[in-house]
Amino acid sequence: MNFSDQVVSVKKWLLYLLLLAIPVVNLVTIFVLAFGNKNETVRNYGKASLLLMAIIIVLMLLIAFISIGLS
Repeated sequence: MNFSDQVVSVKKWLLYLLLLAIPVVNLVTIFVLAFGNKNETVRNYGKASLLLMAIIIVLMLLIAFISIGLS
């Protein structure tokens, strides 16, 4: 595969970022980027975003349970 085939245009990145800024639509967009996109770079971005979301949710729950236990 040619490297130029894998390059994602600025226009597409702007579209992705716009979709990610819309609540609820962003969740669907992340899953489509992570598992439905043919471009490996975009798939990796989607997977990294999902992983980061999961880490943040776990940390938030951990903090919430600790703070409930301390009160």
